[in-house]
Amino acid sequence: MEKSHDTRKKLLDAAEKVICAARGSLEISVRRIASEAGTNVASISYHFGSLEELAVEAARRVYMRLNSERLAELQRVIDAAAPHPPEIGDTIRALIGTSIRWSHDPASPYAVFIYVNRLSSLSEHPRHFDVLVNDVEHHRIFAHYLRRAAPWFNEEEIAWRLAAALGVRSQFTRQAQRCEILTGRAIRDDAEAVIDELSNILVPMFAKPVRQDMLQWNRMPFASPNAV
Repeated sequence: MEKSHDTRKKLLDAAEKVICAARGSLEISVRRIASEAGTNVASISYHFGSLEELAVEAARRVYMRLNSERLAELQRVIDAAAPHPPEIGDTIRALIGTSIRWSHDPASPYAVFIYVNRLSSLSEHPRHFDVLVNDVEHHRIFAHYLRRAAPWFNEEEIAWRLAAALGVRSQFTRQAQRCEILTGRAIRDDAEAVIDELSNILVPMFAKPVRQDMLQWNRMPFASPNAV
């Protein structure tokens, strides 16, 4: 049993290493991963079923490390703000910061997410990816603190805004070249600058809405003092 567990871990380690080192999808194969792990090709089928399922499990393991780092950053801002909830901006930075830093860092395992995202768009077995798609518990933790900082929104309204914030973040992590063309800036050169810019954009999404009665009041025509 212990030997089987060791082989499984070696295959996951090897898959992560091969995916991160690959210059294209053609360089990622069961043969190359098995060779890196020091085992045979059949062991991938035995432990995971397929290359696709091995890649998903490797991504799930990397995702756990990313979320651990992200939640640690959130905990730091919670501790700094105690006994009050952290500011919206600090929570947003904790939400998007780790992903953006990893996506900018060639030494990080972010390439595993890119590869698995590509696989999911081509897969004949989309259920293989449910384990990643359905893993949102860590996002609910962020939603809790955003709700405390923005109590004027209910849980559903916070969830919509959180999903939108994650979408904006993903555009800048998965489509960096397109974002550079659109913005005219070399965004891959400075992760912190991207985090700052996106925070400035996302924080107003959680700001307290202007009351409609106040909007109507401001739009009312007033007589000029000279006309009285």
